[in-house]
Amino acid sequence: MSILLIDIGNTRLKWALVENQDLNSELQFSDHGFISHQSPSNLIELCSQKSWQIDQIICSSVISIEQTQLIKTTFQEAYPAATWHLINGLALIEKISTDYLDPIKLGSDRRAMVIAAQHLFPEKNILIVGAGTATTIDILTSSPRHLGGWILPGFSLMQDSLTQGTQGLRIEGLAIANQLTLGIGVDTRSAIEFGILSSQLGAIEVAKQLAKTNGVALDLIVLSGGNAHHLLNHQSRDIKAHHEDNLVLKGLLAWHQQS
Repeated sequence: MSILLIDIGNTRLKWALVENQDLNSELQFSDHGFISHQSPSNLIELCSQKSWQIDQIICSSVISIEQTQLIKTTFQEAYPAATWHLINGLALIEKISTDYLDPIKLGSDRRAMVIAAQHLFPEKNILIVGAGTATTIDILTSSPRHLGGWILPGFSLMQDSLTQGTQGLRIEGLAIANQLTLGIGVDTRSAIEFGILSSQLGAIEVAKQLAKTNGVALDLIVLSGGNAHHLLNHQSRDIKAHHEDNLVLKGLLAWHQQS
């Protein structure tokens, strides 16, 4: 059996292949990568080139229902015998409860990260940070119970809102550096970079305090996503911080193993 895991985010489609020997392992992949979610046929072509026989496709998507359906149709035409599973905020709800008022409206990416974190670090109180196009922060207790969380613009969205929404902050060629330091800005470029990083770090600090206020003594902060490395080195030492790649994809596999 081969399972194709798909994480359709706002800017790209991440994928991972899981084969027979990996199904009972600790969330390991045979292969993985990413493409533009505008070109799902590229992934199908790769599967064909490598002669992968896909039996199941498990997907998380944060894009529109219509766009997701187009991608689903593309894969079903290529692999008509493969079963398709699209998870949502109710995934494994009987095993990991949530305080979300309408659980089905919880983003499937956030739900998958919660499932993965609970699987990888059982019986731990965890702050889960997904640092992608948007930054998401969720609290998971050891019981296990998802208390809810926050959604805020990610690094690039914050930068774009400043450059597009103001006249005086439009800097030619402004881009987030590969490694951000934290300091006091002495020019517009550094003021923007430090301001963006400070806002992300500040949100995490507020989340830590609110977890404490709600009686949750955090054991671990798990960071994932393309901007996680910007945040990891700036975490205080009071709580252990851990960088986990492909947390959504690992959550999809954990869902499969526990369903």
